[in-house]
Amino acid sequence: MVRSPRPGRRRLLLALGGVLALAACGAPPGGLDLWKSSTIRQAKERGRLIVALEPEFRPFEYIDEGGNLVGFDVDLCEILRQELNVERVEFLRVNFDVIISTLLSGEADLIVSGMTALPERALRVSYSDPYFHTVTCLLVSRERAADVRSVAELDRPERVVAVKQGTTGEIAARKRCPRARLVSFPTENAAALEVASGRADAFLYDKKSVEQHHARHPDTTFLILDPVTVEPYAIACRKGDPDTVAWLNLVLHHLRRDGRLEELYAKHGLEDSGDGPR
Repeated sequence: MVRSPRPGRRRLLLALGGVLALAACGAPPGGLDLWKSSTIRQAKERGRLIVALEPEFRPFEYIDEGGNLVGFDVDLCEILRQELNVERVEFLRVNFDVIISTLLSGEADLIVSGMTALPERALRVSYSDPYFHTVTCLLVSRERAADVRSVAELDRPERVVAVKQGTTGEIAARKRCPRARLVSFPTENAAALEVASGRADAFLYDKKSVEQHHARHPDTTFLILDPVTVEPYAIACRKGDPDTVAWLNLVLHHLRRDGRLEELYAKHGLEDSGDGPR
């Protein structure tokens, strides 16, 4: 007669059988393969982090008078470099309307470029937790739209609204001003100049940016600072990369807890609008 193993030995044999089964089938589904293919691991092995951005978005990323790439996002990427312990950050300067394509092609590891995390964009890329919240507002022409007091008053066929191509300002303008004529520009400077020169009624864009454009053209423009949208800025990486998303979120968590994120806000004259109107 064959005896059944004792209970303790039976449990041991079952556990051993499970280990052998895993060894025969490989690692848990996707586990090691996901890690091997993760952006953060590849950047670590490469010794540098490659980030896509468009350097025309003060104070997040721009070229200073000395020709240097500077800004909030540039400083944030330097912190990521330190936390990852790689030699350097390599920045790819691209137009914002093709920035996701640059990431998906594998040319860049991350997008850190004042990018709003949107549900439709999240179908193409994965996002970290937000690191900043902004509001979009209006830069308005004194010549063409002196009587305008809200975004709703721009929703007329005779109104011309300038937007920057591929941005959430363009998306919001199409939703809020469907009857107006929208004119899309490749740069924010071109869109703002259209308003300052009296060729467009308004420019819908990030609050900090429209404030800066108004400061350059105080005689021909004014501001309507009632928020049109409140938008979360986040870091983008390729889909199917949970290790990179988890690592980015952990770093951002520590930056919030130890005060470094607040220090970056203060350095660049920013105030997070995460608790503002929605």
